[in-house]
Amino acid sequence: MRNDYTLFNRVVPSGKTVVYYYAYNDDGIRLGPWTTGLANKTAARNYCNGLIRKGVLVPGIKGMTTFEAYATEFWDWDKSEYLLHRRKRRKLTQGYAEKNQKVVDYTLIPYYGKMRLDKITGDVIDKWLDYMIAEKYENSTINGYFGTLMTMMKWAARKKYIVRDPFLDVQRLMDEQKDKQLITDDEFYTMFVDDWKRIWNNDLLLCTANKIAALTGMRVSEVLALQGEHVFDDHIFVSVQYDTKHGDRDTKTKTKDNIPLTGELIKDLRKLMKVNGNGYLFSLTGGDKPVTVKHIYNGLQRALKRMGLTDEQIKERGLNVHAWRHFCNTELLKRGVPLKKVQAVTRHKSGRMTDRYTHFDPLEFAEVTKVQADLLKRKPRKHESKKPEASSPKEPSSPKGPLANERPALTLVKIPEQGKVGQNKQAS
Repeated sequence: MRNDYTLFNRVVPSGKTVVYYYAYNDDGIRLGPWTTGLANKTAARNYCNGLIRKGVLVPGIKGMTTFEAYATEFWDWDKSEYLLHRRKRRKLTQGYAEKNQKVVDYTLIPYYGKMRLDKITGDVIDKWLDYMIAEKYENSTINGYFGTLMTMMKWAARKKYIVRDPFLDVQRLMDEQKDKQLITDDEFYTMFVDDWKRIWNNDLLLCTANKIAALTGMRVSEVLALQGEHVFDDHIFVSVQYDTKHGDRDTKTKTKDNIPLTGELIKDLRKLMKVNGNGYLFSLTGGDKPVTVKHIYNGLQRALKRMGLTDEQIKERGLNVHAWRHFCNTELLKRGVPLKKVQAVTRHKSGRMTDRYTHFDPLEFAEVTKVQADLLKRKPRKHESKKPEASSPKEPSSPKGPLANERPALTLVKIPEQGKVGQNKQAS
């Protein structure tokens, strides 16, 4: 007959002898050890028998050792042992915890909820991946859920709730990159230059929010966090993102950055400042709070439809507010802006971009504002076009890339963040 636990003595750093125990799962695999906190084995045995009656012989899991029981407080911002451990070592947001909690509630518990933790093996996870594929989920979506489950099971292995990490035996799915057709230059021109009042139903807020996202690569939550005090004569200062539930919080990259803007975009922002002052610019309540992400998302969908695109085309091309980030990255690279400058503007972290441009000189980013201005340049209509005068000299051919030889290569420097905003000339 197999015992549920084994007792043994251990001398702790204080010099006292304390009784510890090992527990065993259904397959006879030993788990632990854990302390009873008691000095004699009789008391320790009574303690362990009490744990068995409560179903908590393996500590840290309430009730039976099922995934559902284990997950009960795993992503709880105030109670989670895992989150407390992580928050001591890096910045986390409540939004991160809540996002993972939704994955647990709507995806993982329906499948794994009644399973014992030690029964979630690599083979079981592989079968789950096959199930998700059969349910027509995209690989990228499944990999996101995979990451949540992997975090939870690796922690269980670290805490010795299970003997072995099952993710040593399974890998993520292949990330299938689809060739998506971004907004074309002609479509951009129609949306923001030639026919913007019709496309955006004369809504300056929606038009400007999407225009800023398209020409800077800013995330929509960062656009919504913009306030009048962040607008300067030739750039904006991006330091936070806005969350409907938690308000302003750190940006995704945890950085504070100056983003160059062409004069036309600054003028658009100043128009919004006349309504909302130094408060949130993209606001319908006088700057008190910004509109929601859904408001911006739905506004873009309506604009695309007014341009003649169908729901199917919009979905197939992946045209949403996040697509502006890809548009900006593509346009800047296509027009010759150096990769590191593109990474600086879009704040896209990579192994080659670990430093950031903390010393801001707008002239260093002249190529970026030139690309912005070129995209927003009004083209003469056919009946407005004129033949060039005979006396006009022929324009010299331009070098590869905008302003290719106008400025030296950008220097990466690090300076303290203190006083960063105050050193810039604010727009008025």
